[in-house]
Amino acid sequence: MRQALLHSSNLYTALIALVLAAPAGAQSSIAQDLRSLVTVSGDSADRLRLSTLESTGREPWRLLRSTSNLTGRALSSGRSFEVSVIAPSLWVAINSALPAGENNGGLWAGRGPNARTVGGVDAKIGALRLTLLPELLYSSNESFEYGQLYLPPLPASRNPYSSPWNVYPYSVDAPVRMGPAKTIRVSPGQSSLSLHSHGFEAGVTTENEWWGPGIRSAIVLSDNAEGFPRAFVRTSVPRRTQYGTFDFRLTWGGLTESEYFDSNKSNDLRYWSGFAATWATAFEPNLTIGVARAVYATASGWGGVALRPLHVFLPAGRANSRPVSDSAFVPERDQIMSLFARWAFPGHGFEAYGEFARLELPESLRDFLVEPGHSQGYTFGAQWLGKPTAVGKWRIQAEHSYLEQGPSFRNRGLGSFYTSRSVLQGYTNRGQVLGAGMGQGSSGDWLAIDALGAKFSVGAFVSRTRFNNDAYFRLPFAYNAGHCQHDVTVAPGIRAGASTRWARLSAQYTSAQRLNAFFQNQAACQFLEPKVDVRNHTLQIAATFGR
Repeated sequence: MRQALLHSSNLYTALIALVLAAPAGAQSSIAQDLRSLVTVSGDSADRLRLSTLESTGREPWRLLRSTSNLTGRALSSGRSFEVSVIAPSLWVAINSALPAGENNGGLWAGRGPNARTVGGVDAKIGALRLTLLPELLYSSNESFEYGQLYLPPLPASRNPYSSPWNVYPYSVDAPVRMGPAKTIRVSPGQSSLSLHSHGFEAGVTTENEWWGPGIRSAIVLSDNAEGFPRAFVRTSVPRRTQYGTFDFRLTWGGLTESEYFDSNKSNDLRYWSGFAATWATAFEPNLTIGVARAVYATASGWGGVALRPLHVFLPAGRANSRPVSDSAFVPERDQIMSLFARWAFPGHGFEAYGEFARLELPESLRDFLVEPGHSQGYTFGAQWLGKPTAVGKWRIQAEHSYLEQGPSFRNRGLGSFYTSRSVLQGYTNRGQVLGAGMGQGSSGDWLAIDALGAKFSVGAFVSRTRFNNDAYFRLPFAYNAGHCQHDVTVAPGIRAGASTRWARLSAQYTSAQRLNAFFQNQAACQFLEPKVDVRNHTLQIAATFGR
């Protein structure tokens, strides 16, 4: 699996040779078949999702999706040999004062200008499909101040850029800054190699996936971090039966530690085993119910990663259910799981959805009945698309996510979302959280209103995020003197988009106020001392070419 994913250049050479060897008619078809990339979140996915609310004749929106699932609609004929050129897509994000951004795949949106571009080819050769979509990633990663007054001390083994607020007991590989300099690199990106047969497929990939109904947040798996090398078995398209429509995927691979976490090279690799399934019910086809679970732990090598496809079905223990006074590190499996649902009303332009997650399975039915919210997190939201008006269709979105500790932390050991006491790097890949973009132990809200025309869109939004709040309660006593120390961002903004025959352009501007940035306010509200707030302006521009 690892060799297949790391030798992208060899795969490119092989594919180019196949294209050149194809008949002249096939090559002409290739030249004319310039397709656009569809990502698992963002503008391209948003437009597909909206189409499922406009008519009862549309296909239901897939709650389990990957780049190849969405972009692969180009390979739809019955020919044994097809090649589509996937036109480049470009994302640019410029932050004035602080790193900011989520659901950007492998891009670290640091302070200053940042860019990500993806493009390549998608080929079908008989039952074999090869998608080569590497990514070029650039981050200016300019310096910024995050410890004006005080920073908790870091252990000698931790990198100076690692999070000083997530050492013990809620450890996670989430660097505050990705090193001291700008970064530029090429990754395999949204590439995959798969074999298709009878509605199923198996293969290897590094592409991003999205599990769940959320528009901005997916608790178990999203495109907030770079896709990681893994193998998979899944349905090519949802399977229709007399009992409803089913979709599933079993996937396993390896997570990589960032360069800015610790100095221990023996724990840089973790295995990850995940399973997700959805059921669109026969009695109500627009109601989709799903389940997802992921299990992860430190691995000694890629051989150990490849041999753990079914570990997602094994118990994960209770590594986090210990008193905070217990500082022992016990290496073992950790987990995250969720139940979710989406109910759409096509033709009425409305959908409601929710996801409920837990870090621990209940010990018993009694345990669940007494404290059903222990180790829980959740997301719920709705979207409404109105009837056509003189300015187009009005659309409203609202979403709330809560991944902070619940009340049960007062009387029993409790972990914090995406951190771990058994896997020091937590639930991350290359220093970014695999799930909700708000990050570890956080909560957030989103509200947006847009006017959508046939070729344009314009709208406004506001978000609120409370960052890393579980770690806040582990800070020294002086930080708990009042409620003015929580690290909270309030971010209003505007956005617009326009379509042409060969491209889709979008732009978004946000003026965010980060209150008590990085917990630096040392005074309670009543003392009226100066607060450490930071204003951050963000401009995001995206261009998706092709059709």
